[in-house]
Amino acid sequence: MQIFKPLLAALTLLACGASATPTSLSAESLEHLQNLSPFQRRQLLEHLVEIREAQLQKRSSPTGSYAPGNVKCPATTSQQSPGLIRDASKKRLNQGERDYIQRHRESRKQDWIDWLTNSAKLGGQDGVPGGLAQYADNVDNLPRIGFALSGGGLRAMLVGSGVAMGFDSRNQTAKDRGTGGLLQLADYVSGLSGGSWATSTLAMNDWPTAQTLNDEVWNLESNLVIPKDGKIGFYTNIALDVKKKRDLDYGTSITDYFGLSIAQKVLNSTYENKAATTWSDVKDTSNYKAASYPYPIILADQREPGELVVSRNTTIWEFNPNEFGSWNPNVAAFVPIEIVGSSLDNGASVLPDGQCVAGYETLPWVVGTSATLFSGLYLQLLEGQTDSLIANVIKGIAEAVSKEQNDISTVPNPFYGYNEGNNAVAKLRNISLIDAGLTDLNLPLWPLVEPARGLDFVFAVDSSADVSSWPNGSSLYQSSLRAKDEVYKQYPLPDFPSTATFVNRGLNTRPTFFGCDAAAATNSDTSFDGAKTPIIAYIPSYPYTSLANASTYQLEYSRKQSQAVLDNSVDVATLGGADDTWATCLGCAMLQRSFERNKVTRPAACDSCMKKWCWDGVTNDTAPVQAYSPATGVPEFVTSQGSIQKAPAYTGGDGSNPQASDGNSQSITDSSAGDAQKVHVAAVAFATLLAVGAVLL
Repeated sequence: MQIFKPLLAALTLLACGASATPTSLSAESLEHLQNLSPFQRRQLLEHLVEIREAQLQKRSSPTGSYAPGNVKCPATTSQQSPGLIRDASKKRLNQGERDYIQRHRESRKQDWIDWLTNSAKLGGQDGVPGGLAQYADNVDNLPRIGFALSGGGLRAMLVGSGVAMGFDSRNQTAKDRGTGGLLQLADYVSGLSGGSWATSTLAMNDWPTAQTLNDEVWNLESNLVIPKDGKIGFYTNIALDVKKKRDLDYGTSITDYFGLSIAQKVLNSTYENKAATTWSDVKDTSNYKAASYPYPIILADQREPGELVVSRNTTIWEFNPNEFGSWNPNVAAFVPIEIVGSSLDNGASVLPDGQCVAGYETLPWVVGTSATLFSGLYLQLLEGQTDSLIANVIKGIAEAVSKEQNDISTVPNPFYGYNEGNNAVAKLRNISLIDAGLTDLNLPLWPLVEPARGLDFVFAVDSSADVSSWPNGSSLYQSSLRAKDEVYKQYPLPDFPSTATFVNRGLNTRPTFFGCDAAAATNSDTSFDGAKTPIIAYIPSYPYTSLANASTYQLEYSRKQSQAVLDNSVDVATLGGADDTWATCLGCAMLQRSFERNKVTRPAACDSCMKKWCWDGVTNDTAPVQAYSPATGVPEFVTSQGSIQKAPAYTGGDGSNPQASDGNSQSITDSSAGDAQKVHVAAVAFATLLAVGAVLL
């Protein structure tokens, strides 16, 4: 092609989605562009289209569609044996993850010093002994922190993203209140169900602010499953995408339909082929390459064949940018994320000629798998005991789906034939995966308390719908019970109280630090290699300025509603600016394990912080008498400087109306009847998807 080479190179970069812009073209290149003949322009356009198509193909499924395809198996590494399987029983990280974390921590060392000095105010004479600069000279002395984002549909996506914004250095409110910057300093973020939507929308879109996502990407005014515009095209495209996968004899379920709907919301417009975009494509984003933000992890749980009620002790599976697998002692193995969908036998692909399957781990499938909440919808309908025609139709569909076990997500088992003596899935041809929230473990803590990762501090951001669609600590309590099982004796975890104690003592109204005394943690004496539990900072959603307790099945939000939830969640992270010592106390708690490792006496300022925010161990297991219905405003614990520890005053409502609230507060749900109506709308949406799929396919 006889076209000015610098011009061709610059435009090729643009076609590949590089950071260059048309205005960055040189004057000489612009002049050549203007002087091209019609034939040359057509030639150039065809060239750029070819380049763009190749780029899209490179960062998506090998088939260029939602369907997987066969590729050459990757070369094995020294960490893998047998075949493509990496043994995780020794609690070692994948090389790719280890490199990422090392680069992230090295690049953020000065940022840690700046935050601990300027925001946490721990850099002066009364701060860290010996001075922060000297202490932080060794990157291993710096805290290892993570965020766990709970499930809860779009509500959880908004709350999780909003709390993240409350710790984002780019948010002025967060900076002014001292919390800004911790998002960038964090090493990990994990999400399940709606929390996986928050995790993926942040990471896959190269870590924009939550405000940018709400303004430019999510379009939550349009229903998640019944969009306002283009209904026919929306349904047709999804049905055809699923058909392409089914035509290749891969199992499909409602997960595929729902996941494709979610992907339309969480991915921005740079992903022109959202159906073919894979979770591993996150590694192509610039912030991932620079290791600038937390390493993202998405969770799902396993449902055993024929199992109706899934135990909290079930196997937890994780999708990270490098691998798929489980740390659970009954599996303890991983495979490269890119070959998910491959049938392996003791680590070797069963396909001929060294072929593996790729493109199975599309983002729609991964986030859909983490949120297989259709069975939860079915339960909601049954509890409603309504005789409406809509409910009866949906119940019939749900029953049929349940009989066919179409309410789960299946994947060919890459661990078949591996380590048969200790591998619980060694004889399964497929693994059945479900929404981890359906096991009552609605907070994705387990990847972050994994001894291999060695975290010191975890923000457990909870937007579960436990009581009046507010959290009550149930996920923490269930995690505590799981940790007491003999199988998990290598996992140190704080002892969490009952949900009654959470409500009666107001622990679900404000942050609480659990595990401050590592020696008192469950399994502290049997943990792997003497690992200590991270301090778990429980961050429950609470109505500082608006009611953020919409139904899990609310599938659309007005701009006013979504903005209200985001703004309220920033206040959840920053305590509404009502406590000037919050950043200092966070710094103290995050450094606590480091102080212990180095046998350093913590600063005096930290003593009062830990006394205030650490759970005191006092319980009150009396069943709460009244409904949980907090009024909007700063929690009493915060306004009283920690002296008031009780349930918020009963407002006379059911937790979903602002009767005793400020007149300016925003109500997300109007009543329990309105909540039931939203469930019905969700049911109609799912029924429509299923019906269209059946008709078209």
